[in-house]
Amino acid sequence: MGKIQILQELIEYEEKEMNVDELKFWPENPRVYSALRHSSSGYEPSQKEIEDVMTSLENVKRLRASIKAFGGLTHPLFVRNGVVIEGNSRLAAYRLLCRTDKIKWAKVRCNILPSNMSDDLVFALIGSIHIDGVTEWTPFEQAGYLFRHLQKSKKPIEAIAKDCGLTPAKSKLYVKVYETMLANEDTDQSRWSYYLEMLKNSDIVTKSQNFPELNLVDTLCKKIKDGSITKANEFRDIAKLAKVNSSAANNALKAYINNEESLESAVTKVSEEEQKKHARKVASAFREFLTNQNFVLQLMNEDEDFKYEMNRIITRIKKLSE
Repeated sequence: MGKIQILQELIEYEEKEMNVDELKFWPENPRVYSALRHSSSGYEPSQKEIEDVMTSLENVKRLRASIKAFGGLTHPLFVRNGVVIEGNSRLAAYRLLCRTDKIKWAKVRCNILPSNMSDDLVFALIGSIHIDGVTEWTPFEQAGYLFRHLQKSKKPIEAIAKDCGLTPAKSKLYVKVYETMLANEDTDQSRWSYYLEMLKNSDIVTKSQNFPELNLVDTLCKKIKDGSITKANEFRDIAKLAKVNSSAANNALKAYINNEESLESAVTKVSEEEQKKHARKVASAFREFLTNQNFVLQLMNEDEDFKYEMNRIITRIKKLSE
């Protein structure tokens, strides 16, 4: 028997070998879920569908070679009620090995968890391994796992974050990004960073909320999905447009999202307008300063550095007026 500490509970498990053919893939496992790209509509793929997709993955093929070289697993599978809740990629690798030598690879090392182990404890166990552990899932897979557990458990996001070792802020952001991808019918995890950069930028989110007529976030989602946005760092320039609160900036942003102007051109226009705005502000402040004539003359008489700077300003103004 083995023991593992999960959420202040000591869980005992049985260590044994099991027939590879008797084990089942866990459809909720993020590697399985994201590989099959199925939606949250309630559809659950068959075991055959899962095996076909999992055994075709390059990481599983590499894992097969590694297991074969070592002569077996270095880390057993975690199994509950015949379902592999941790180690689905390893199970797929064993299924591949069985295709060439069914006798040698017929059995696999397993840690058999109690059949009545709660889903919350399973979530915490998996999270400790793949979210806050040494073999992390991709952020997309982590977010999907958080999202589905949030829906299933009905627990507050703060409690779920604590169970898996993430901060509440990061968990909320991850779930928001995942929800946005689902709403945009885009589950291509290679575009995860695009949605993340968009939604973690407060200037973009705030602009979208304050100016709903721009339809900013929805339009950017479409641009991500159709390939119009090719780099995640483009959102830095989009944020520059969103940050400026002026009609010129809004018009430039609108022209960009309506494909009437390139992002580079829109940013350049707003930057030039901001420079002019800054120049006007500085000139106005300096003019107001000069209205205190007695103080200015006193400084010129008493402060050599100030007198030098003022004379330089006067000389430059004369040149500009010629």
